[in-house]
Amino acid sequence: MGIYTFLFRAVKIYFANGSLHGLRFIAEEGRHWSERLLWMSLCILSWIGSTLLIMASWDAFQNNAVSFVVETTYLHVNTSFPSVSVCEEDNMIRIYEAAQELFGDDHDCNLDEVLKEITYFKGTAYYIKEFCLTGDLDCPKANFSDLSDMVRSPCQETFIRCAWRGVEFDCCEHFKPTETEIGKCFTLSMENERSRKKKNLPYINLISNRKTPLGSLSLELNISCKIYLHSEADVPFYNTMTTDILIAQSNTAKQYRISIIDIENGADVRDLSVHQRKCRFPDENYLESSYKYSYSACVVECRRKEQLRICNCTSHLMPNSRREERCDINGILCLNNNYGNLSVQKTKWGKKDGLICDCLPGCNDPEYSIITVGSSFIAENQTNMEINLDRLPSERYKRNVVRGRLDLVVSMGGAAGLFVGASLLSFVEIFYFFIFRSRENSTANSNESDKFQPKVEVVTVTSSSKIMNRNSVNYPAKIINLYNPQIKKLNFPKIGKLHTSEFLP
Repeated sequence: MGIYTFLFRAVKIYFANGSLHGLRFIAEEGRHWSERLLWMSLCILSWIGSTLLIMASWDAFQNNAVSFVVETTYLHVNTSFPSVSVCEEDNMIRIYEAAQELFGDDHDCNLDEVLKEITYFKGTAYYIKEFCLTGDLDCPKANFSDLSDMVRSPCQETFIRCAWRGVEFDCCEHFKPTETEIGKCFTLSMENERSRKKKNLPYINLISNRKTPLGSLSLELNISCKIYLHSEADVPFYNTMTTDILIAQSNTAKQYRISIIDIENGADVRDLSVHQRKCRFPDENYLESSYKYSYSACVVECRRKEQLRICNCTSHLMPNSRREERCDINGILCLNNNYGNLSVQKTKWGKKDGLICDCLPGCNDPEYSIITVGSSFIAENQTNMEINLDRLPSERYKRNVVRGRLDLVVSMGGAAGLFVGASLLSFVEIFYFFIFRSRENSTANSNESDKFQPKVEVVTVTSSSKIMNRNSVNYPAKIINLYNPQIKKLNFPKIGKLHTSEFLP
């Protein structure tokens, strides 16, 4: 039996005996061709409709599994104060002191600008390009990260006084050094305070709720700097929104009042894939430049890879970079020449130069807004910053799962049952029938064929109605109508030799 004949026969038998609706009317014997055509058309339309609904359910499960709702049950919500990073900005006093130490008292003033571009590198290097390549100045050629560390102010020279809700604390015990792509910063965060709490060290409770006063952080700084407000997992980076940056200038006292809108995740959000929820939790990290995931760390990682691709080196301020990867003076000039492609972000469909990073937001990233800003002049050569939580949040966003795995199974099963009357066992039945039953039928057919195989023995039929067997022993045997189903007729033996192939075995 050929393979095509076998398959056709197997499909026909399955159509006649399977549990899927409508197929038996196609395979049943005695049906008119028009009736078969009608049921074939109806079955095809049903399968198409079922397939379309199943595909729509799968697409909704993959791309619209999560919805955002606004919760107003804020009475029992704990609100975390944002992480605060203090990053030094163009400290010319330190630069001048370092330049005197490196180049002597009578050095060219342009070397100060060169040293500033190296220490506070932001992607551009105008003075390095203009004066260092021509040979006019004896500029540093490498080890720029060591120069930056030498010039930047240590923690003790950065902070004068720190207070939380009016209670002073040791600034350098709680503001921890943090490597960022804009240089070393000092960060106060919930993560640091939790770590101190586990070690039984004095810690700051940065939580605000109905039982505690509103969060209030006061800083007295000895230098001009930028203060970044960000989530616990984020870090300061080139593309931080200006609304999240507070400028601290000398002889100035500023008061900021901020509001916070937190994001809460449902218990089953983690069960979804990253593609479905379109965000990542901090522990879902794959980055080399950070030990936990955040949107800002992802952008920094993206910029690092692009710098390596274009210039074969990275900025000397790149966090967690290997020393052999860091740029020398030629690499710095390469980064400067490609500033538009490396520093400015753009969308995939944008036509201008820019950095394309496929980075997802963090699942826990809150939203910070500056409500009011107050500023006044002070006589002291310092900066006073006060950051106050304006009010407890009256609402928060919550990410809920609206299409989970169970919803997908129910939706797909309902579509299959509605259109073709199928269930899970119906599909198991298909595999069972074609793998096991077909093999059994093939074996049975082979045995049946052997059973009806014609024999080649010869007997003698005499007129006395006696049959001679193989051993020539006569025994009386009455000849009756013998029906042979293979030739569909009655066999009436005559006198003489007769092959028993004309008889049933």
